[in-house]
Amino acid sequence: MRFGTAFAATLSLNALLAAAAPAAPAATTTSSSAATTATAAPTASASASYGAGAPAFAKVVKAKNTLNILLVNDDSAFSANIRATYYALLTAGHRVLLNAPYQNQSGKGGTVVLPTNLTTTAPSRDGTVAAGGPFADRNKTDGAIRWFDGTPAAALLWGLDQEAPGFFGSNDTNGGVDLVVSGPNEGQNLGPFIFTLSGTVGATYTAVERGVPAIAFSASTTPRSYTTLDFNNTADESIQLGTATANFVTRFVDAASTFPYGKSSPKLPEAIGMNVNYSPLNSNCTAAAYNWKQTRLTGGAVVDRLVVGSNGLPTYQNLVTSAVNKCVNGDCFLPGETTTVAAGTCAAAVSVFSTDYDAPLLATATLKPALSKALFQLNHD
Repeated sequence: MRFGTAFAATLSLNALLAAAAPAAPAATTTSSSAATTATAAPTASASASYGAGAPAFAKVVKAKNTLNILLVNDDSAFSANIRATYYALLTAGHRVLLNAPYQNQSGKGGTVVLPTNLTTTAPSRDGTVAAGGPFADRNKTDGAIRWFDGTPAAALLWGLDQEAPGFFGSNDTNGGVDLVVSGPNEGQNLGPFIFTLSGTVGATYTAVERGVPAIAFSASTTPRSYTTLDFNNTADESIQLGTATANFVTRFVDAASTFPYGKSSPKLPEAIGMNVNYSPLNSNCTAAAYNWKQTRLTGGAVVDRLVVGSNGLPTYQNLVTSAVNKCVNGDCFLPGETTTVAAGTCAAAVSVFSTDYDAPLLATATLKPALSKALFQLNHD
């Protein structure tokens, strides 16, 4: 669905994500067949014998409009959060290709760092995969789970250009991918400063710049291996986050399809992406209880300030400045995502961003006289 420019004002996120009675879990299958090559597009049940449709995903909403989703992150393909999200999206009925970094690549932003060896020189995160394997490889029992020995943006690009075309059976520029989902990150990514640093968000805006709709998801969680997932427990932290993430994708796309501008294809407007941040889960806040709010990147956001620590070495502190929080573009009446998530209200903050980094007309008009004079003088020196 290609949304018009007025979609933010037209659609209420809380209305789109209103709770609905979840469908019964998908039946599991005893089939051992999995996508083991990049030439055959697997069905949504390719991994049902392991995680998709498991009892823990009973609250996953079934999609009316299914997508080809490329799932990435910066914490590695072996993170519990990304695996739970993979199975939740499959349970919803989407077609999912997971292609994430081989190692933890947090804080790399949108940098593209490629492998320099044909084989890996160190074990994967948590030692799940031994050193010496190909720089791009896949799970032996589920070929839709893949990894790439590079930064998040590099893994995203490899997924689009080398993995997705065969997996989804498409020869278009972006391999038939309808949507990129990045995360959920092990840690929140709030505000413009962190937006530029985060590998999770970096993969997202790289996808948007490639013309693929993309949404980043981040949560306040600690690193955790996928091997610890409890597929029988709806209260499992990563299961909750995966369910919330899948439900956001499904609810948003299905709701948009009911509007005239959203019926052609399941996509955000060109050059537009989303950044979603979750409040910490605890006894007073479950993912099912999240209050979904539309927010903006600025508002309570922080930037770094360097100080000298007690050990004599530099360290950083958070600093709130007017510059990082100045509303220059967008709806200035929206609450900030940082303030919203930090308010202790069990919220999920959804901010819409653009990859058009040009300053707005008002700002350029203010600078134009001085800039024009300086350029004229430089051109006639």
